[in-house]
Amino acid sequence: MKPGNIILFPKWQKVLEEESVAAIKEKKFEDALEKLDNLLSYDVKNHDIYTGKLICLMELERYKEAQELCESLIEEKDSHYYQYIHIYLTLLFQTDQYDTLIDVVSVELESGNVPNHLQEPFKQLYTMSEKMRLNVELERSNVFLNALYDAVHQDNHIEQWRLIDKLSKTTIQPNEKVISLLVNEHIHPLVKTAIYLWLKNLGVAKPIEVHKFGIQMKMTPSETPEVNESAIAKEIATEIKKIEQSNPSLYEVMNTLLEHYLYALYPITPSIDESFYIAEALFQIGNDYLNIAVSTSEQAEVDKYIQEIKTTDLLYASIIDD
Repeated sequence: MKPGNIILFPKWQKVLEEESVAAIKEKKFEDALEKLDNLLSYDVKNHDIYTGKLICLMELERYKEAQELCESLIEEKDSHYYQYIHIYLTLLFQTDQYDTLIDVVSVELESGNVPNHLQEPFKQLYTMSEKMRLNVELERSNVFLNALYDAVHQDNHIEQWRLIDKLSKTTIQPNEKVISLLVNEHIHPLVKTAIYLWLKNLGVAKPIEVHKFGIQMKMTPSETPEVNESAIAKEIATEIKKIEQSNPSLYEVMNTLLEHYLYALYPITPSIDESFYIAEALFQIGNDYLNIAVSTSEQAEVDKYIQEIKTTDLLYASIIDD
């Protein structure tokens, strides 16, 4: 017969409860946890027992178990809800889960239901988590930046792109040394795209010098359309969309080639007047890739873009694995 099917005598229950409390006070957390689990196995469940178990698990650094238990207790939404939330926040802070802590506190404070005596502790945990998160982010970003400079020195383009991608997901602003990579002839075009998009996502509103594909220009990231939002990108997308119904496979190839082409060029955008030639070039390359025989245009403008698109597709594939 399982313990859960047996009723624990009140006297024995009281002994176990008192012994578990004494063990916690004496910092004998293993012993206390064993007694608390014994009580729970007899279906003796109350706030004090659960709180005691959470304390033991946290002191024994069994954080995953403590978090899972705390989350299950929070889901019950009983009268001790905010006490469990407080323990949960403490647990998140101890395990460096600052983002989750900040999210939880934000939701709870916005609800307006947090008891008065817990509002200040919640706010303090929130403030400390913001500071700790920033410190962790700064440390991590410095590691990424140093690795980026090493990758530049080693001409490791894939690693450069990977590190820029990681840095762009932080709140760190790119320094002048990173921005100067945009005019470095040895930096891969896709790495420059990633740096420029990082600046754009941060809303940088000053002109930035970019050297790419032999073109020198100054552009303001905050004012530059997204990769697929320029006038010519929309024009070509509309044009090749007409093929989707009659030949979905060809459309997919053409659309992928267009995305790779625009990303590799960015922030450069061809003139809107060139949209017909680019669409035709995409059509011819797409058919060629699918081994479909079609009559091809002999126009020099189309041939020019066929070469450009094939080149940028190779550049894209050399860095990004779709």
